[in-house]
Amino acid sequence: MPHHPMTVTVDLDQFAANIRFIKQSVAPSKVCVVLKADAYGHGITALAPVAIAAGADRLGVCTNGEIAAIRTIDAQIPIMRLRSGLPEELEEALQWNVEELAAGEQASVFLDRLGVRRGLPVPVHVKIDSGMGRGGFLYHDAEGVREIRELPGVKIVGVMTHLANADAPDLNHAREQLRRFDTLIEQSRDALPPDALIHTHNSAGTWRMPERRGDMVRVGAACYGVRTSQAFDNPPELKPIMALRTAISGVARVPAGHDVGYGTRFVTERESVLATVPVGFGEGYPRALFNKGEAIISGKLCRVAGRVSLNVTTFDVTDLDPPPQWGDPVTLIGQADGLTVTFEEMADRYESVHTDINLMAGRYNPIQYIGGA
Repeated sequence: MPHHPMTVTVDLDQFAANIRFIKQSVAPSKVCVVLKADAYGHGITALAPVAIAAGADRLGVCTNGEIAAIRTIDAQIPIMRLRSGLPEELEEALQWNVEELAAGEQASVFLDRLGVRRGLPVPVHVKIDSGMGRGGFLYHDAEGVREIRELPGVKIVGVMTHLANADAPDLNHAREQLRRFDTLIEQSRDALPPDALIHTHNSAGTWRMPERRGDMVRVGAACYGVRTSQAFDNPPELKPIMALRTAISGVARVPAGHDVGYGTRFVTERESVLATVPVGFGEGYPRALFNKGEAIISGKLCRVAGRVSLNVTTFDVTDLDPPPQWGDPVTLIGQADGLTVTFEEMADRYESVHTDINLMAGRYNPIQYIGGA
């Protein structure tokens, strides 16, 4: 295998441990493990069998490619599409027995026709827009839910909403969404099958509003041991499963007033030692971490100096004694020498989320899977 300058590792044993902990913590609520976007960049073909073995009740995805990959692994595990499908997707997905989203009148009628045509109703989760504004029946449209129940080609297996601010410092918006959702459920309860799953919580809501977990939680970030913001803490049992590492490709001593990187966004204020690593945004290390990113080098946190280039990033290692050497290890994200650099911490520095880095790292580099034996 060709050498790659950034090593991306994914711990399958930790992934399984995270899911088992979540399942135990939220019982009797069911657990939908979210594997969309190629398992958030961790690799769906490697993680899906681990999630199933760890006790996932459902797997949440978005694309038909993800659905097909799971069906080659398990023919029975319930699969839920987490966004509205396009007409061509819905047609193709009939072969895989997917639980689709009924997120509006047009899609619902189309799904009804598909179900009637094949002689077997399409299982659907009715999506309610309680304040996310990303599709669904509006929270005051109980009649829309009732109309779906009358369609012979669909079968309601769940009713859901999605929380926009469950990871915010203030939970008032999330609580208002739940209040609106509750009102709609109460108004349409007699039109719902008694076994329909009522579900609202993403990862943040699962830990921050445990009294409202409902029949099922849809957890993505928590399964990977990360958070979508630093406004709350995950339980300590949940640990990150991905780490990013590289090595020093060069060390140079430069004078005070020396320019560093494209656009001269960093100028040394003293005689400095700079270390370069053969990783940039071409390998999935975000360009937006200029002058902001940190890595663990020789047992200390060192800051990115200047712009992140396509294939090179520079770190200020002036305070390391002795200076690091060519080939020394660098932990971009992960744990080393008793220190930790987290995905959410780095993502917060440029107003993004962990998934941004997970996806890029997994897309641009081969993943080394550890554990899972």
